[in-house]
Amino acid sequence: MRVFLFVLLLLPALSFGQAAKKADNQITIGNKDTFHSAILKEDREIWVYVPKSGWAGSKARFPVMYLLDGEAFFTSMVGTVDYLSTVVGKMPEMIIVGIRNTDRTRDLTPTHYPFWSDGRATNDLKTSGGGPKFMAFLEKELMPYVEKRYSTQPYRMFVGHSLGGLTVLSALVNQPTLFNSYVALDPSLWWDKLLIMRQAEKVLTQKDNVGESLFMATANTMAKDMDTVRVLQDKANDNHSVREALQFRETLRKSRNLSWTWKFYPEENHGSVPLPAQQDALRFLFKKYEMAKELDDTTITVAYVKDHYKAVSAMMQYPVLPSAGAVNALGYIALENKRYDQAYQFFKLNLDNYPADGNLHDSMGDYYVAIGDKKNAMEAFRKALSLEEVAETRRKLKSLEAGQ
Repeated sequence: MRVFLFVLLLLPALSFGQAAKKADNQITIGNKDTFHSAILKEDREIWVYVPKSGWAGSKARFPVMYLLDGEAFFTSMVGTVDYLSTVVGKMPEMIIVGIRNTDRTRDLTPTHYPFWSDGRATNDLKTSGGGPKFMAFLEKELMPYVEKRYSTQPYRMFVGHSLGGLTVLSALVNQPTLFNSYVALDPSLWWDKLLIMRQAEKVLTQKDNVGESLFMATANTMAKDMDTVRVLQDKANDNHSVREALQFRETLRKSRNLSWTWKFYPEENHGSVPLPAQQDALRFLFKKYEMAKELDDTTITVAYVKDHYKAVSAMMQYPVLPSAGAVNALGYIALENKRYDQAYQFFKLNLDNYPADGNLHDSMGDYYVAIGDKKNAMEAFRKALSLEEVAETRRKLKSLEAGQ
């Protein structure tokens, strides 16, 4: 591990020490894939992020997030997921598939409706109504493409903003078997005279929604003199988004066994709400993923970690490995407190689960240095360097070799 002295405030260093750094000194967070869609009759580009523990021949498999408006949200979502999963262990690592737009209005609207929320006709929406074809593309082309080329688990999440949020809710209501969880960020509920609200009232309140989860965010788009109580009696079109969101919340309250939450963001507008809401969504959807004990709790053992992730596996419906970042942090806490046997057990657990991660071999090298075992320390550092060349690991190895 690059940082020997463990400080809780420096947690990011514990798993970001070996970023995806290339020989040309560029940092890469994903791949661009392009393939032809026979359904949409056009080439489509996706941006794909694969967690670091899935590189270098790893056998790890991951749940998948399908992210609409990929060109707008891919970078921020990758950073959020990477931090919450690998650094603080609050959610599983995920593959993120950012779907770039070609004709956003066409793909993210369920019906042809060339009118704004106030009923005014507009040519801006003349291509609307391609949502069913787009969803067929997702189900029959994109998902098989991703699942064939990447190491996926059966868990799928669907995330969208605005018209993308409308598409997410349409999938929840009309195609519930495609995804396990849904994130609708300030969705365009107004579309086609509140079509999605009528559909949701009919479907969500009558069918059993066990195993499905929804996070819905609502931005503050009301007039400055309006509040969330009076807006329900208001008729002004300028305040329609919040009013409709509050009405949709009442439908969610009547849903059967749907795990959901709704959150209002009084300081955010329609454009700014996705950034804070995406973290809140992930924290809600994976609230049972995080260990109940704080990482510096000295009663945490390897057995406790294994038992927790056994329960998480049941929740996710596939085997979930312990977070490499969290377990590495536990190893360094034990090392700092000279609980050497416990430190070794945590570092060994990580290597058993992620043998192709050079950072974890580096951490084991730090353990051997701490107990004075230079031979095994050098072996661990050499293994780390064989997987990825990192200057700090090279420096530590040279220091040990010089002292032989």
